[in-house]
Order: sequence, then structure tokens, then C-alpha cells
Amino acid sequence: MKPILSEKNIVVVLFVMVLVTFALAQEDSKKMEKGFSAITTHSASQLFADHTNDKTPESDFQIK
Repeated sequence: MKPILSEKNIVVVLFVMVLVTFALAQEDSKKMEKGFSAITTHSASQLFADHTNDKTPESDFQIK
């Protein structure tokens, strides 16, 4: 009768657990990256809007 927890079976189980862990970590990092890029984009656009409001109107920069 073969033992259930042979070295080969333990290695296979550990390998599958590592694959599952990395797959879940990748999904979480994608979610975090989306949130971070949305925050960064919003912050950059807000900073740009605040900066352009302090300057002269855009019509002053048009070529005549």
C-alpha cells in the first residue's frame, strides 16, 4: 500500500499552493494598480487644473 503523503505528493501539493498564491497576489496587485493609477490621474489633473487657473487665459497664447 502506497503512503498518501509521499515526497512526490507533498511537492505537488506545495507547487499547486504556490501557483494559487501567486495568482491571487497578481489579481490583488492589478486591483491596487488600478486604484493607484486612478488616484494619480485624478491628482495630476486636479494639480493641472489648479495650476492653469493661476495663469493668464488660454486666449493669450493663441497665434494671431
